[in-house]
Amino acid sequence: VGAGLSSDDPISTQTLQDMYEGWPWFRETVDLIGMIVSKTDFSIAENYDNQLVDKDGELDRLGREVRAKLVQTRQAVLDVTKSTDFAGDHVALQRASSQIRHPYVDPVNVIQAELLKRFRAMDKRDDLTPQEQEEKQTLKDALIISINGVAAGMKNSG
Repeated sequence: VGAGLSSDDPISTQTLQDMYEGWPWFRETVDLIGMIVSKTDFSIAENYDNQLVDKDGELDRLGREVRAKLVQTRQAVLDVTKSTDFAGDHVALQRASSQIRHPYVDPVNVIQAELLKRFRAMDKRDDLTPQEQEEKQTLKDALIISINGVAAGMKNSG
């Protein structure tokens, strides 16, 4: 998304800014992107990578690439909107919402990464005892609850 909004060419940047000012649909789309990127947290994404991704593998590289694209997208939103905050006109509301949401959602994200790590470890095994199978099902249930909890806590960008 950020690649489509960013440009090294000042004329293209000006065109995007003019579109933002004059086209309500485009403005709404850029503002929605800004709202979503304002809710992102590098430390949460990094924790998932640290818990779940092989450091020498392709997924680690992908995670770094996605975070770099996030930085690019954030900057593109700022450039197109000529703003200093990606939350745009609703910065105060977004900030207040984040201050309320993060203390509840962030710990669920951390727990979710740990649950997924444990579930994956058990899922690789074919020789689970009945007690371990029950534990695996409990982990799966807890994962589903954590997914729903994060989605509810993030509201429209879950």
